[in-house]
Amino acid sequence: MQYRYFALALALACPRRGLRRVVGPGLLLLIAGACGQKNTLPQQPTSKRIVVTITGGTLGTPAAPQPINFSPSNAYTVHLEMRNEDDTVDTDFNSFVRISSKPGTVYTVNGGQDGRNVQLVNGVADNVDVTIVAAFGQTRIWAQDIGYVPVADLTRNPPPQCANGLDDDGDGRVDSADPGCFAPNDDDETTGTGALGVSDLIYYARPRIADVRGATTTGGTGTPFPYEQVDIDTGYDLTTNAFKWDTVVTGLASDGFFATDLQNATNDPQKGLMYNSVFAYTFSAPTKIGVCDRLRLLQATSSDFFGYTELNFPTWAVEYWDPQVRPCLVPEATVLAPGDWNNASLMFKNESGLVRVATDAANHVAIHVGGHMGSGRPTSATGFKPDQDGSGNWRTNCDLNGDGKVNFSDTNGEAACANACEADVECTEFSSFSSQGGFAIVVQDTQTATNVAKAQGEATAATSFDPVINAGQPLTSFTGMLRYFSGGNQFTIQARCDDDVRFKSGDLPLDSSHACVNQNGNNPEQQ
Repeated sequence: MQYRYFALALALACPRRGLRRVVGPGLLLLIAGACGQKNTLPQQPTSKRIVVTITGGTLGTPAAPQPINFSPSNAYTVHLEMRNEDDTVDTDFNSFVRISSKPGTVYTVNGGQDGRNVQLVNGVADNVDVTIVAAFGQTRIWAQDIGYVPVADLTRNPPPQCANGLDDDGDGRVDSADPGCFAPNDDDETTGTGALGVSDLIYYARPRIADVRGATTTGGTGTPFPYEQVDIDTGYDLTTNAFKWDTVVTGLASDGFFATDLQNATNDPQKGLMYNSVFAYTFSAPTKIGVCDRLRLLQATSSDFFGYTELNFPTWAVEYWDPQVRPCLVPEATVLAPGDWNNASLMFKNESGLVRVATDAANHVAIHVGGHMGSGRPTSATGFKPDQDGSGNWRTNCDLNGDGKVNFSDTNGEAACANACEADVECTEFSSFSSQGGFAIVVQDTQTATNVAKAQGEATAATSFDPVINAGQPLTSFTGMLRYFSGGNQFTIQARCDDDVRFKSGDLPLDSSHACVNQNGNNPEQQ
C-alpha cells in the first residue's frame, strides 16, 4: 500500500483549477494548461440584451428553498426576447441563443432537440422548457448569443460554415481556427452579438458537506460539483447570528484544514459521521483557525484530486473556540477494525474524518508498526525483493538506482521490489517513507490469523514518534485524519500532532476534546 507516484500539478491561468502539490514517490509532473474552452465572446461590445422571463415552474423562496436537485428538475417554462438598446424587441434577430444555468447544469432544452440552444424568431422564443440538474443556492437561467447556429446533419450540402474549409466571415481564420466556430456543426463563423441575459432567482438549498462529498450521488468517490464554486451551509444562520447545527474544525495540516458537519441523517452510531467531513486545501499552513473552532462561512471550489474530494481556494470565517463558553465539539474518532480496511464503501464514508486504529484486548485487536523497514537496497541475489542483510537489518528501499523514484516500468527490478513490499503486510517501501512519511501499520484480529489489515499511517506532525526506531513495535493507538490517493488505491491516517500517536507503555488514547487542541482556546486576540 505504498504511494506509487510523486505528483505535482500546476494550474496555469485556469480559474477552476489550482496549484497542486506533492502526493507520493516517483516523479510525475502534471501541468494543467489552459481550460480547453474556446473563446466565443464577441470582439466588440454590444448594446443588445436578452430578457429571460420564467413563466412556469417552482422558484422557491429564501425562507423555503427547494432541495438540491441531483435528478433533472421539473421543467421551467421560459420566455426569451432579444432587446435593442432602446428596449424594443429586435425583430431582425432570427438566430440561436445558448441556455445555461449558474450554478447547476442544463439537462435539456425543449426536450433536447437542439441541445442547449433555442432559436428566436423575430427576436422572440416562447414556452421554452428548461430542465436543470445539480442546482444549488441562488440559481439563475442564462441565455447568450454566442453565434452558434447548430446544424443537425454534418453531411448536408453545402456543409456548415465551420466545416467547409472557407473563411466565411472574412476575418482571416477558417473553421476550427476561427474563434466564432463553437463546433464543427456551427453554421455561423461569427461570434454573434454576445448579448446575454439572466432570469430572476430560483432558490435551492445550499449544499452541505455531505452533498459536496457525493453522499447520495457517488458514494463519496467524487464530488457532484466538479470545479464549481460552492457556498457550503455550515449551520450558521446570518439572520439570527446563531448556529442551527455545528460544523467544526477537526484537524490542521501543513496544507489545509479538515471540517466535519456534526448533524446529518447519514450518521452511523457504529462507524461515525458518514460523508460529513471534507478537506480544505490552502496550499500552506492555514492561519487564524484551530481545532474546535466552528465555521460560520466556508466557500471554495469543489474538486477531486486523484480521487480525493477537497475544497480549493477556500474562504472561511470561524467562531473561535473558547473553552469557558462551550465544549470543543470535535467528535470522537471512528475506530476502524481489521476488516474495515477492505470495505471501500465504509472507508469513503469516513474520508477526511477523524479515525483511529487501536489495540483493544476486549475485542481481540492488536496493532503494531510494520517490522520490515530499512534504508538498505535489496540485491539481485534475492531478485531485488525486500530482505535482510547479514546483521538482520531489513532492506526495503526499492529505489535501486538512487534517482529518487521507483520506476514501475522496471518489472524485474524496482517494480518487482515495490510490488513485493506492497504484498507484504509488514513492509514499508523506504523511499516512499523518506519522501512522504507513510509507513505500514498492521491491524490484526488476534483470534483470527487471517483477519489482518495493512493500514498506512503518516506521522510527520508527531515529532516525538519515529517509525523507523519503532518498526515492529506495538502501538496503543494511532489517530488522525483519513486521506485517500487513487494512485495506489490507498487510505492513509494522517496524525495531527504528538497526541495522536500513543506508543509508550500505559498511554491511552486521548479524547477528542484534549487531543491536538489549544487548551486555552483559539482566539488570537486573547493570546
